[in-house]
Amino acid sequence: MLVAAAAAASLDPRSLVVRGADLPSGYHSDPRESGVRPNDGASVHATEQALYSRSGRVTGYEVTYRRGTTYIRSRADLFRTPGGPKVVLDWFDAETKRSGIKGLRRGRAGIGAESWIYWAGTPPVSVTLVAWRQGRSFAGIVGFGVTKRRTLELARAQQRRIVAALR
Repeated sequence: MLVAAAAAASLDPRSLVVRGADLPSGYHSDPRESGVRPNDGASVHATEQALYSRSGRVTGYEVTYRRGTTYIRSRADLFRTPGGPKVVLDWFDAETKRSGIKGLRRGRAGIGAESWIYWAGTPPVSVTLVAWRQGRSFAGIVGFGVTKRRTLELARAQQRRIVAALR
């Protein structure tokens, strides 16, 4: 267990998210909504702290890219064991189902060991979320005003990066 925790701590979670080169032209990172996501602190709700503790989360990173009124947010979290991402994915799925987003649909995304895609609306007023787990990682992408197809393409690009990093 200590070896897995040390390996997770030494892996930079920034290397597991979508990069600017993966995106269509015109997107720029938003530094106010990007950075390391700690397990605790003023910006982390008590519910999340409990989830992170229960799941063995080590660290995470999130980056947001904007172009006009559209945005793409990519996130990756690392855990001590492969069981942690399963706990978080199950929690995320339950919370998304309870969200009350009108017209939200859900299906399997076919990414990683287990994944879900949620979508509602049509661009420019649309949202697509893809969440998945792979090994000791949980990852997600949100596309607002971005097509479902493009959001899935970005999730697959992120998944390739995760697989390569976790080898």
